[in-house]
Amino acid sequence: MINVIILLLILGYSAWVLVRFFRKSRQGACPGCSSSKSCSGCTVSAVKEDHTNIKSNV
Repeated sequence: MINVIILLLILGYSAWVLVRFFRKSRQGACPGCSSSKSCSGCTVSAVKEDHTNIKSNV
């Protein structure tokens, strides 16, 4: 009985990790990154994308 409970806990945790991984991978590299607020590379790429969007809209 305890073996079944342990197995269910392991399978549940692995499913949760996979779901979290796929959700973050859909967001892209910088938005999905946990250190996107403090990473200088992410802020620079976000500024470049915003500038490109502004140019294309004008």
